Amino acid sequence: MLNPMVKCLRRPKTIALFLFFISVSASFAAQPDVVVDGTQDIWHVGQSLFVLEDESRALTIGDVSRAEFAHRFIRSSMDPPTYGFSRSAYWVRFSYLRKDLAPERRWVLAVMDAPLEHVDVYFQRPDGSFDVRRGGSQVPWARREVAHRFHAFHLPEASPEPVTVYIRVQTSSLMKLPVEILTGDKLTRVAASLLVPWWIYAGILASMVLFNAVLYVFLKDRAYLYYVLYIVFFGHFILLRFSGIGYEYLPDGGPWLVRIPQSLAHLGGLFVVLFARSFLHTSRTVPKLDRLLRVWVAACGVSMLLAAFVPVRMSLIIGNTLALVSGPLLLVVSIVVWRRGFQPARFFLAGWSTLCLAVVLVPISNQGWLPASFVTRHLVMIGSSVEMILFALALANRINEARKESEAARRQALEGELYRLRSIELRQANEEILRKQEQLVQAEKLASMGQLAAGIAHEIKNPLNFVNNFSLSLVDMTDELLQELKSLPADKQADLEVLASDFRQTAQKIAEHGKRADGIVRSMLEHSTVRPGARSMVDLNRLIENHIGLVLQDTKGQRSGFHVSVERVLEPGLPLVEVIPQELGRALLNLLLNAFHAVGEQHKKGLSGYVPAVRISTLHQDGRVVIRIQDNGTGIPAAVREKIFEPFFTTKRPGEGIGLGLSLSHGIITKRHAGTLEFDSTENEGTTFAITLPSPPEAAVRQDLPR
Repeated sequence: MLNPMVKCLRRPKTIALFLFFISVSASFAAQPDVVVDGTQDIWHVGQSLFVLEDESRALTIGDVSRAEFAHRFIRSSMDPPTYGFSRSAYWVRFSYLRKDLAPERRWVLAVMDAPLEHVDVYFQRPDGSFDVRRGGSQVPWARREVAHRFHAFHLPEASPEPVTVYIRVQTSSLMKLPVEILTGDKLTRVAASLLVPWWIYAGILASMVLFNAVLYVFLKDRAYLYYVLYIVFFGHFILLRFSGIGYEYLPDGGPWLVRIPQSLAHLGGLFVVLFARSFLHTSRTVPKLDRLLRVWVAACGVSMLLAAFVPVRMSLIIGNTLALVSGPLLLVVSIVVWRRGFQPARFFLAGWSTLCLAVVLVPISNQGWLPASFVTRHLVMIGSSVEMILFALALANRINEARKESEAARRQALEGELYRLRSIELRQANEEILRKQEQLVQAEKLASMGQLAAGIAHEIKNPLNFVNNFSLSLVDMTDELLQELKSLPADKQADLEVLASDFRQTAQKIAEHGKRADGIVRSMLEHSTVRPGARSMVDLNRLIENHIGLVLQDTKGQRSGFHVSVERVLEPGLPLVEVIPQELGRALLNLLLNAFHAVGEQHKKGLSGYVPAVRISTLHQDGRVVIRIQDNGTGIPAAVREKIFEPFFTTKRPGEGIGLGLSLSHGIITKRHAGTLEFDSTENEGTTFAITLPSPPEAAVRQDLPR
């Protein structure tokens, strides 16, 4: 037995390693990290820990306790040490010296983070062996050394030498190592005090759930239901995940208490998005973002189902990814909705911002960058409480908004009813006005028909008398002709020729007066019938020239040897005017024919030095176009000037006019073209007719000019 040991001791490397181990052990024995002397009942070991990360998770206590591993342990700078969600196993080493020998004090080593799955503690004995204790949330309650939600282990009996402790921790949750040495009574008090804030938090959640559930029952608004479900699922996630309270009342639920909080977190994310959609009316206010929120609801639902089957670490990664995206997404949605005028969105924005800020500060606090305090230890709980209270205020404000909307809707409905009644009254009044107008139109028509009938009777009476008289004469003369033909000899041929000539003249008279009667009827039809015509932009100067040519041609054909001096004073650059060319041309033709007739009648008087003259001028002034037709004819007697535009009134001799020209022209200009037709006349000196037509704006005229 001694030979191998002697051979080993002869090797220089072995001797050096042995001496190093002895020196390290001596240093451990000489300088313990923690001295439990009984002056206090709790010792925080956080910054006295040396930590080694085992990425392979294959190292054993025999490996890490060897001397060559001593330099791989790094002293912790955090209290407690926190390493996030890591797949590695972590070894913790420290030494303590127990000087307190009071039998009433039973000291325990506690790792005070309930969700840690595997917590194995190795107390090194003086002979180099280890006292092994098993713990963690995967260990059933009955097999735990100390029946507690935290992982507690009794310290070995007091020893005059420091005791080295190794702790191996492996978990799929947050790697956090709050190691304490404290008495059993202190552990009970600390555990109870740690639950006080969480019970307050649970009370806040319960009151929020009860109040908003009652509101949902009465209001039937799904936003309240989504809010209640969000509180239930997300609140239970926080209680189970961060407080470890589930391990207190469900001691043997370790395997599934790791999965349940993840499913609750996914459900909370699903219902907070549904709450945001319903509360912010995103389908109406931001339809594009609402489609993205619908996709996110589906993603949360799928992740909730996966949480029950995939590994816990994978579920944590999915949940953290969804949280990293949904946080900014809901912030953006609430800001956009608020900027579009929905005021309750500011409460949602404030609440969600508070929770997001708390979640961001948690890893900062875990890294030790924030001072340890009650606030930093309960950031998620405080942020969640403030968020849920602000959400409740948002829902309360929503009631006020709903009341305002209801009042606005009621006011709008009242205004609509008043508008409807007013519309009915206006419609009835309008119908009454239209009925009265129709009656007036009918009365005017009847009056016009009376005048028309009187005029027709007056005008047709003479031609018909001629027709009747000449027809009777024709019968008598025909009888005489027959008698003469029977009784007279051939030498009476001359008399027969005279009689035949009389027949011819009589037939001519009948044709002449029948033609006149036909003209009267045709003019009456033109006066009583309104033919629709197309409006167009017209150059009035050109239109006037064309109709002057028509009148001159007609007068040359009817009055040979009769010359009329026609003077044209047409303003150049006259703007185009929107008219019905055929109708306005008819009015111009009537006025020109009347002017030529008037100067013709004056010429027949044989006045010395008289020269028949007609002057046509155009002028653009004050946004209107004026056409003047002036003659030096017979003029209009003062006694008949008031009747000049009446149908069938004329100053011409029988057979020369029927009295419809001026009436037609007046109707065309005033009614069809919104213009005016006025005249100024002096008997035996002449008459001036003035046509005034509205002129369009210059821009409209320029648009219609040919290019």
